Amino acid sequence: MKVSFELRKEKISANGLIPIQFIVRAEGVRIRKNVGASVLEKYWDGSRVKPNAKRETSNNYQFINDKLQNTEEKINDIFFFFRANKLEFSKELFLKKFDSGEEIKAISFDFFTCFEEFIEIGKLSKAYNTTKSQNTVKNFLKEFKNEKGYLIEFDSINDHFFEELSRYCIVERQIKNNYFAKIVAVLKTMLRWSIKKGYHEKRTFENFKALEHDVDIIYLTFEELMKLYEKEFANDRLSHVRDFYCMGCFTGLRFSDLSKLHLANISEDHIVLSIQKTKTQNHAIKMNKYVKSILSRYKGTIYEPLPSISQQKFNDYIKECCEEAEINTLTTINWFVGSKKVSKTVPKFELITSHTARKTFITNSLLLGMEPKAIKKIANIKKDAVLDKYMKVTEAFTDDQMDKAWK
Repeated sequence: MKVSFELRKEKISANGLIPIQFIVRAEGVRIRKNVGASVLEKYWDGSRVKPNAKRETSNNYQFINDKLQNTEEKINDIFFFFRANKLEFSKELFLKKFDSGEEIKAISFDFFTCFEEFIEIGKLSKAYNTTKSQNTVKNFLKEFKNEKGYLIEFDSINDHFFEELSRYCIVERQIKNNYFAKIVAVLKTMLRWSIKKGYHEKRTFENFKALEHDVDIIYLTFEELMKLYEKEFANDRLSHVRDFYCMGCFTGLRFSDLSKLHLANISEDHIVLSIQKTKTQNHAIKMNKYVKSILSRYKGTIYEPLPSISQQKFNDYIKECCEEAEINTLTTINWFVGSKKVSKTVPKFELITSHTARKTFITNSLLLGMEPKAIKKIANIKKDAVLDKYMKVTEAFTDDQMDKAWK
């Protein structure tokens, strides 16, 4: 819906005053109507009346501009009435509402109901983990609302809201800066979507900013990967989880893509599939000897091509696998809460999750001498900045090896 004001020059009076009309365009319908005010053409700037010089007779510019502003707000309220009641826009009903003299109550769309709609519509095109992340943010905002008694509405998402949310996240909940940045990013995406849907017109949120910091890249060294790959486990549960994880380490495929792997995706030498997260079609990965060996273990079984498992259970079980494989080097991770740096040192197996498989592939490929361009293509990395983070890790590793060799 678009609203504009213009002069009806064909209706100019003897003293030069021209009536102002509004024009509404919505869903192929156009409506014109006088607003009940006139102005000399020299004072019209295209949407409002310009002030006259002090020496001139008053042109009532303030009164007329207030009238135009009120008219525009009333039109917007009527438009929201159509949207809220899911009514097809019509000239007859619009004019009935406009001329009735009744106050059109501004429609207040429920923030969390709209958030639910945003997530549901997103399921049609977004990856599972994206939807899961959006749900997590929605629930976090509900916790903020309930614990702090802060009424979250589209009209209340302003600078004060952001200050209170920041204080709650960093001071009270002590969450990592990168997670806070994720909350802000999801919220801003949802609010932009809501504007397009016509649920609100507030843009204060565009000024919200949250700092992000480089995260520590946790990966298995080639030696640790081989220890895990060659480990004999006492039960199939751990063997299946290990094989699934190692497939990610040897191909760079994400958990979501490995979970959807079918026999139709596997040829003699390649895995060919569509990448869910980046919407890449027919992405081909050459199978190395380790990949072929893992797939051969399940050929002709009920698990072919790979056993399946939920991601939550997987993250628990892969830690158990790595602990049994004695991948227990003390590893320090760092993060920021506000301006405070926090560190924790634990055995490496405690840090291994489904996400570290892809990181293991990228890091070891660099260390083994694979060309960065090839890694970017195989791992389906779209941004150079992503690969740059791994380059820093491998540089630090090679520097350390130089120090050890020439001490």
